[in-house]
Amino acid sequence: MHIDFFRLYLMIISSITFGYLIAAISVETGFINWLGLKTVKLSKIGIHPLLSPIPILYLVSPRAAHLHASKLLKEGKIKPRDLYITAAASNFPMRITFLYRYYFPVLIPLIGWIAVYYGLLRLLFDTVVLFIVLITGRRIYKNIKRPGNDSETIKIQLNYETLKKGIASGLKEGGKFIIKFSPLFGFVTFLINHGIMDKMLTFMSPLLKWAGLDNLCATYVATAAISPPVAYGLIKVMIAKHYPLIKILGAMFIGNACFTFLRAWWAYVLPYYLGLYPMKVTIILIFIQSFLPALYNLSMGIIFSKFL
Repeated sequence: MHIDFFRLYLMIISSITFGYLIAAISVETGFINWLGLKTVKLSKIGIHPLLSPIPILYLVSPRAAHLHASKLLKEGKIKPRDLYITAAASNFPMRITFLYRYYFPVLIPLIGWIAVYYGLLRLLFDTVVLFIVLITGRRIYKNIKRPGNDSETIKIQLNYETLKKGIASGLKEGGKFIIKFSPLFGFVTFLINHGIMDKMLTFMSPLLKWAGLDNLCATYVATAAISPPVAYGLIKVMIAKHYPLIKILGAMFIGNACFTFLRAWWAYVLPYYLGLYPMKVTIILIFIQSFLPALYNLSMGIIFSKFL
């Protein structure tokens, strides 16, 4: 299998930089805050009153959402149970944030409508969880008084200054991504060109073959476990080889699950949560926000690759 890695590299960094630009402009023009204000009433259905802004904050900044929640928990104004319910409900806006900031702006230019199918199927799980959590929360919080909310009107400011700030911020974030991404891309390229990835696949092959993956799909999964952005370029190869949509989606789901289980939860989520929450709360939050979606992705991937 021949891959033009330099062309692939340019395609990936240009697509992802474009995604950062769209996200930054959306924030600077106030579009995200406007969207949050328009949907704030929805966040109060089945969520503790003090935590009702959290799902909306996820649309703007997940870090700001957790800072707010951890402060309430430390002050004793909420219980861990209240936080778990809100965290489960926040998986939906977190997915929305991920879709509009990364998946759709980055993957649609890269792989087309496959990105839409993949994103919507991932959103399906979070939607189901959201309804279950809100129904449960409404029963728990039905007797709690909710304070009035006199939110000021937010208008979208689409002008030269906001566009300038958005473009500058987007290019800055895109530059940071390129600095972090380039060594990983080089590392994966080295693994593939020197046959090391093939040896990894040999070790993983019994499980991957059981899941219905061929060598190219298995290469995608092994690469995604290290760096999903690098792996996305391999989807272009699958498309060029006329792989069925179901098989491509199956590989994407399994690759995402492997990335979460093998790297994301301990490399990114655990250090951040431990700085905000007690260990027990951190473990449960990681299960809710990382492992549950990953189990869904793994199940969907096996179904698509093996049984469809």
